[in-house]
Amino acid sequence: MRTTPAFGSLMGAGSTGFLHGSTALGGYGKVDWTTYDGKTHRVEGLTNGFRVDSYGAASDVIAVPPKAGQRAVALTDMASGRSWTVTLPEGLNYEMTVGETVVAVRPGTGSLYSEVHLLQAENGATVDRKVTGLPEGAIISDVGGASTGLLLDWAVGSSLTQYAWVDLANGHLEVLPFKYQPALTSRHFVTSARDESGATRTEIYAQGRWDVPVHTLPKLYIGTDTKVLGVVDKALIVARYDAAYGAKVYYGAQWRISAVPFDGSPEREIIARAVADRVAHRPDGGLILMGGAGSEDYGYTAVVADASGGVRTELLHRIPPKPMAVQGLMLDQGRLSTIEYGDSRAAVYTRELTEQVPGFGARTDRGEPAGTTCRDSASACPTLVPTGDGRTVYRGLDAQNREALFVVDGGNDYPGKSVPLDLGEAANYAPRVRAASGDLALVQRDNTIGSPQTYIVDIDDGRTLHKEALTPSALWGDTLWTAVGQGTGGKLSITAKNARTGAQQATLTVGSDCGGAADLQVVGRWLYWKCWTGTAPNAAAGVVDLATGKNVPIPRVDGTAVLGDGFVVEGGAQVDRYDVRSGTAVVQSLGQGGAPVVDPRTGDFAFRAWRAESGDWSEVRVIRGQQTAADLVSTHSRVTPTVDTDATPVPWQAEWWLTEPALAPTVTFKAKSTGKTVATVTGKAGTHSVTAAWDGKGTGGALLPNGTYIWSLSAQPADGAGPALTKTGTVRLSGGTAVRRDHAGTTARPDGIGDLLTLNSSGGLTFQHGTGSGTFSGKTSGSGWPTSTFAVPFGDLNGDRCNDVLVRMPDGRMRAYTPACGAALQPTTQHKVLGTGWNMHNVLTAAGDLTGDGRPDLVARKAATGELFVYRGTASGTVGSPLRVGSGWGVYTHITGAGDLNGDGRADLLARHTDGTLYRYDGLGNGLFAPRAKVFTNWGGSYNALIGAGDITGDGKADLVVRDKAGNLYRNTGDGKGSFSGRTQIATGWGVYKGVF
Repeated sequence: MRTTPAFGSLMGAGSTGFLHGSTALGGYGKVDWTTYDGKTHRVEGLTNGFRVDSYGAASDVIAVPPKAGQRAVALTDMASGRSWTVTLPEGLNYEMTVGETVVAVRPGTGSLYSEVHLLQAENGATVDRKVTGLPEGAIISDVGGASTGLLLDWAVGSSLTQYAWVDLANGHLEVLPFKYQPALTSRHFVTSARDESGATRTEIYAQGRWDVPVHTLPKLYIGTDTKVLGVVDKALIVARYDAAYGAKVYYGAQWRISAVPFDGSPEREIIARAVADRVAHRPDGGLILMGGAGSEDYGYTAVVADASGGVRTELLHRIPPKPMAVQGLMLDQGRLSTIEYGDSRAAVYTRELTEQVPGFGARTDRGEPAGTTCRDSASACPTLVPTGDGRTVYRGLDAQNREALFVVDGGNDYPGKSVPLDLGEAANYAPRVRAASGDLALVQRDNTIGSPQTYIVDIDDGRTLHKEALTPSALWGDTLWTAVGQGTGGKLSITAKNARTGAQQATLTVGSDCGGAADLQVVGRWLYWKCWTGTAPNAAAGVVDLATGKNVPIPRVDGTAVLGDGFVVEGGAQVDRYDVRSGTAVVQSLGQGGAPVVDPRTGDFAFRAWRAESGDWSEVRVIRGQQTAADLVSTHSRVTPTVDTDATPVPWQAEWWLTEPALAPTVTFKAKSTGKTVATVTGKAGTHSVTAAWDGKGTGGALLPNGTYIWSLSAQPADGAGPALTKTGTVRLSGGTAVRRDHAGTTARPDGIGDLLTLNSSGGLTFQHGTGSGTFSGKTSGSGWPTSTFAVPFGDLNGDRCNDVLVRMPDGRMRAYTPACGAALQPTTQHKVLGTGWNMHNVLTAAGDLTGDGRPDLVARKAATGELFVYRGTASGTVGSPLRVGSGWGVYTHITGAGDLNGDGRADLLARHTDGTLYRYDGLGNGLFAPRAKVFTNWGGSYNALIGAGDITGDGKADLVVRDKAGNLYRNTGDGKGSFSGRTQIATGWGVYKGVF
């Protein structure tokens, strides 16, 4: 059991013994006298904890101050046993006793004094001597005693404090020449000085002689972290603060004691740790303090001269150590964390749980929580809340004393990362972290200034994502559960909501006599509820299996319950575990204890137990769950939705936070349209997360087509236990190669989905965005076009990975427009003129790459002859000379480039005959076409537009869009085998367009 020095109280020292707080069992608050030969006696009438010289200084005489309304001070010489009294004159108050002299003061303003009196008993009467020599108008703020006199702090009006010495023999006051308050020892004054050059020194003066120091120690300076304790023989005894013992607190055993010889020899440490705030000086020049090498040999220790002229220490009376006070517990991922107070600090300690005896590993000091007043009071300690992904979150105060969340990553030390907590309203109660899950924390705060609130806070940046009225609430994953009672005799109404948005997801009711909600917890499929009732025992509780809806009553409701994976641990005077997985509550009693905590993943739980040896709750019991650890789970993730391979690439990046360590993950990427794997990346494994990144390119760095890709994560648990974590999602790639007929999208960038181009009667050319579900929604428009313009959505002419458009102007000139990706098509958009005379063609369409050179080609039919020509796309961004590929094509009412219809990787044509037959012409890859294949008969008589629109359904297969004379728009979904489904109407009112391209 880890121990710490127990609290002691030193109140005076004489020639034969010393006065101190009792260390006996049941002696709390009592005062004892212990002689230097080790005999201890109880001193009645004294209260433990008063200042060192209150009951007697520098002698064996002990004073019992008068009780309220009385004037007699009872004095006892502990060496001889002689007793007598001194009576306080009216108007004077008891201050202290030095030797046989009682020091009394006349109260002034507030806590100040106007007079000091020295009282002694002579011949059965009290002799009163007023201290003389005090300047006119002086007020006294402090009185300290030594064996031969008093040190007074005084001032006149608002002047600086000065110091004076009162000789007990004559009662006269002498003003001291010291600028700063000197340290008072049994026979000396000690003060530090700094000369004009900045050099420091410490000077020791004999009491009663102020002109010349008896010793000077150059370079030694008494400051905040160094204290003078006394002068013992030929050395100055100093205390030096050691931050390793924790943040400095009054009465803390946080100081190392050293002897600094006057002869200049090296300083020597004599006590490893001690309290420097309560030191008693002995008449022989020695001193007594509380200290030792450690908590086991700690106690009231004397520092005295040895026979050789040096300094030695002697443990006079041991102060039994006390166990570290366990003020808080947390179990997470096989690690027990405790908040323990001791060594004058509250810190978090962790122990890894093991399968070997004793069941846990080494105790590791993880540092102190931030902004906490946690000492002997558990209620002042923060609640450590695991996030489920290896982190811990708690509420504290930051460096500016503001409310903040602190997040501690798995292996890091406390206090952790500070996240400002701005709840957006004034309050007079501190917020409390009730639960956490991944990047979310459930924070609640009572408030008498405004309305009590429940908040869902993002622990990465402190943003409040959702808030609502304060009710018992629980958080698991992205779901917030809240409970509200319906009044006496009613049910408890429980609601599930999206924690980030507050959107309601589900409701359920439990109980039958619930007047108000008392508690709510959720772990996976299990929900624990508790409500107040109108009949004994005035509460009811149960666990609901959310998978089946079955409610299992919990018979005990008098303690604090915590929910695990299929069980409840009820704390209080007795700890009971209720297993509810069978449908009934099966109890296991575990003895006295309280403050239970649970690790939901492993089923381990722990609680504070009674320790008979020390008579306190310092023991922690851990019960291993004996159940298979839950599978590896990602509590939350940050996955970017896009990847860009443009001139300024932006990679796809992802991080998944995990419930346990995992190996480096593998992420595969498949084209959504084809299902083909295009890339595989190996990520990195952190302590409690895995990461991955993808540059948006295929194997070997090849550019991929724009569009949607499906990523699939696989991460194996680091310990090999359980299945791999798998996750999947989609990412939109842009900046890749252009997809046929994809010109724009809802994000102002091409999205890998085919679009239509329309011309209205006002001269507007508009890209109609394909949605990927076979319809169109959203537009990118350019105006100022002649209404007899004819447009041909083309492929990428100039190699900028953006689809281009050929436009035949009314005068027969052909222009090749090369807009930026996603940009509107304007007459002023960058373009080249491809020649004149193009009005001789009554069909202009782009099928894709017909010649196998990777560039888009143009198909044209000559109106006068019915001949069909292919114009090759060129490397210079134009089209080459026409290649005659057929004749007799005048029998077709519509001809459209359709892309690859049959899955052979070559562009094809569709043509509708005047007899209503729809034919497919498969491209051969050399600019020519295979003999026609029949697709439909008696088809399309009412259509005035037929467009091979590319893939508009997201399945990777080219589709067909047609418009009838009534303005209705239809889709025929491609089957990838050269044919189409029956038509599906997808829009009306398209008759307003003069052209659909």
